Amino acid sequence: MTLPPQEAADALEEIQRARHRSATAYHDRKASPHLFLWGVIWILGYGATYAWPKEAGIVWWILVPIGFLGSWGIGRRGAGGKSASANWRFGAMFVVAFLFITALFTVLRPQSGEQAAAVVPLLIAFLYILVGILTSGVRIALVGIGVGALTLGGYFWLSPAHFVLWMAAVGGGALILGGFWMRGV
Repeated sequence: MTLPPQEAADALEEIQRARHRSATAYHDRKASPHLFLWGVIWILGYGATYAWPKEAGIVWWILVPIGFLGSWGIGRRGAGGKSASANWRFGAMFVVAFLFITALFTVLRPQSGEQAAAVVPLLIAFLYILVGILTSGVRIALVGIGVGALTLGGYFWLSPAHFVLWMAAVGGGALILGGFWMRGV
């Protein structure tokens, strides 16, 4: 039995769509634990910044390395601990992100704590959107759009005294909800 050319083409196209959906679901599930982790980091970090603004720098200098080590561990566990290339790339990403944010804050010195508290989430939102565009990951792009919009909304419409509390609840919450959504729950 032979398959007419159009039916064969349609079947191959459907296989390609199924492959793409499967790969997207796989990558979303791999990303979700990172969103959970960073959502908790944001809740703790911005919550502590709200409660103890003078110690905010110390809090973030403790939480960010914990977050990166946690993400590294999640990635290593997901790779079965076998990928030296992934470990090298993750370390390089951390160094590049740290240097970029340091350079950004050096050149464009924030005039307030709220500006500093808004810049990093906007950068993260931008990166999530880029990753979504480059990988056809609609969900991660939408998480980035949500985080960016919530950050800008809070920055422009809330009093500076309440912005970091907003970022703790809404920024961290958006990441956690995004993690559940990408996990498929």
